[in-house]
Parts: sequence; C-alpha cells; structure tokens
Amino acid sequence: MSRKPLEEGYFVIHEDGSPALLGSYSKAADQHYFPIRKQCPITEEPVETVELPTEGVLYSWTYINMPVMGATEMGFGGTGVGQVDLPNGVRVQANLKGKEGDWEIGMKMKLDLQPVVKKGDTELCTFCFSVA
Repeated sequence: MSRKPLEEGYFVIHEDGSPALLGSYSKAADQHYFPIRKQCPITEEPVETVELPTEGVLYSWTYINMPVMGATEMGFGGTGVGQVDLPNGVRVQANLKGKEGDWEIGMKMKLDLQPVVKKGDTELCTFCFSVA
C-alpha cells in the first residue's frame, strides 16, 4: 500500500517510506521555521524551503480525551499531543503515537506517519512523533 500526505506542503514521504517535515531557512537571520514561510519574519528577506531534522526532544505533552477522528462512540479513545524541539531550534506541535503515560519530558522522539484515511490502495497520512 502506498502512503501520501493528507495535505501537501507540510511534509514529504520519501521513496523508502521515511517522512521529512518541510520548513524554511532564512540565511539572513540564520533561523529555521515550521511550517514553510514566504519570507523571514525577522528580516523580511527571502527564505528557502528545506527538510527539517527528523529527531528531537519532547518539550511538553498532554493527553486529550475525546473521540478519535471518525469515531462514532463518545469516550472512544483519545490522543497525545506534544511539542518536540528539533536540534535546529524549531519547536513542532504534533500528535504523539502511543497511549497516555508513554511519554516523559526530555525523551528522544522521531518523526513518524499516522494514517488518517484509505483511498483505494493509498493511505493518506499526517505526521506525528513516536518514541525514538
């Protein structure tokens, strides 16, 4: 089964199946940003689109008790949401793979894929982080 991003512009999926977030780099400010920017918010100079690091450290997390997208029964499931600091200074907020209590602040995380819907033989995915 092939996998594709649910929405283009936030991440790519390489031929080997590995994901990479897309961000911007400002040479003028020597800063990275996520998501992609049209210009540097500091210098207003042009930026270039780059792939961001795929590993980081969990800065903070919470667990949201609510029905998972597409669930029909109240109280069914929930999801972890965290902020992950990448080594280039970018902080990304995303869903976390796992169950409540699986995460600790400061643990190493890696970029991962979370299937959202199947369309024929293709899974449309969003990005998330899992324990490295």
